[in-house]
Amino acid sequence: MKKILTLLNVAAISAVLTLNGTGQVSFAKDLLEKGLLDPTTTEMTKAGAHKKSGPWTIGMSFPGLGNTWIVQMVHETKYTAALNPKIKDFIFTEAGWQPAKQVADIEDLIARKVDALIVTPMAPPTVKKQVEAAVAAGIPVITYGSTDGLLPSTVEINLGGKKFGKAGGLWLKEKLNGKGTIWVFRGIAGVTEETLRYEGLLEGLEGSDIVIGAEVFGDWNYTKGKQLCENLVLSGQPVDAIWFSGADMTRACIDVFNDTGKPLVPMTGEGNNGFLRIWTENQLDSVAPIYTPGIGPALVRATVALLEGEQLYKSYYSDPAAISNATRDKFYRKDLNDAFWVTSTLPEDEIQKMFKK
Repeated sequence: MKKILTLLNVAAISAVLTLNGTGQVSFAKDLLEKGLLDPTTTEMTKAGAHKKSGPWTIGMSFPGLGNTWIVQMVHETKYTAALNPKIKDFIFTEAGWQPAKQVADIEDLIARKVDALIVTPMAPPTVKKQVEAAVAAGIPVITYGSTDGLLPSTVEINLGGKKFGKAGGLWLKEKLNGKGTIWVFRGIAGVTEETLRYEGLLEGLEGSDIVIGAEVFGDWNYTKGKQLCENLVLSGQPVDAIWFSGADMTRACIDVFNDTGKPLVPMTGEGNNGFLRIWTENQLDSVAPIYTPGIGPALVRATVALLEGEQLYKSYYSDPAAISNATRDKFYRKDLNDAFWVTSTLPEDEIQKMFKK
């Protein structure tokens, strides 16, 4: 398996890290492998503006848990933070997908005088006041997700969004020759990332005669996605292809089609090993955007770089080429279980510990 699945094992770390003047290790501007995360602007932070001697306390506010991608991303994030001896405390909070809880979490982290704050806003407007308060208090704020300039982020790191949804929409338009009926499985209602993926789908379908015959919210969850797909299959509604906002739902629907004996139709996926397995075993016609859990470690590395006084670009975006029928075998790991997501920053021994069958 290519090293892209273990981007930052011991050997690869040396390509991303540099030694500063004191001989201590500090992160360079390449927060992940080039092509996996790249700057989207030439604007940079001011050198030394957020420099602070350690040990540091770093806070992270995340919207909520609920699927295997989040589990892996959070583990990779905490694993990366634990490697740095200058990080005394890494405080991770999750809001249970409740906007009011995320507001309270961020206010609590500010009150605890964290040295830096990582925020994944459920919806940017709901945390605008809190992010502004953190910045006013001299706390650098690193945001994950598209904020459209609404938040005064020190650095913004983004992936997925419209480009994720549009990749699937364009692929379906080509597969169906611009006409037919599709089902649409969306994520968690009200979450900005979910909305952006859906808007990207609609952009991808523009200029076609494809109609959306059914639209449901599966919460990026296998169990809920399976129940919704069962309902649609049993209803007898026509379908020529299916667009999914997340691979756990795709995997669930493939299982439903197989269980009911319904012939498979083209379905979009995502870079999840369980999906890659079922894609391979069923010779499904699909495409899978990569939504790397390495975004979590990249957030930590950006935070460390700022606290060490380094300059970073003000914004970064992860947009690697989607996995296709032709490239699928380069990413699928037969030795790992369904919960593994590509591309991972974990060393191989940690991947085996967590995901070996």
